[in-house]
Amino acid sequence: MKRGKRLTAIALLYVVLGTWKGYVALFDQGASEPRQVFPYTAASLPPADQAALEKGIVIRNERDLKQLLEDYLS
Repeated sequence: MKRGKRLTAIALLYVVLGTWKGYVALFDQGASEPRQVFPYTAASLPPADQAALEKGIVIRNERDLKQLLEDYLS
């Protein structure tokens, strides 16, 4: 009996966590308008986090997105 290859699908998001009018926001990669704006200002975060958000943080999976949102918004 031959063994078949096991295929697993990994959902890749390719979204960017950044800022929109001073607020933390989620963008589809390459989009100029946010998918979602969160009720948290970037100014309330430490300077290093603010700088990272200004550049945009590319997120490739749901686990990383959840972790970053938990870190930034809690």
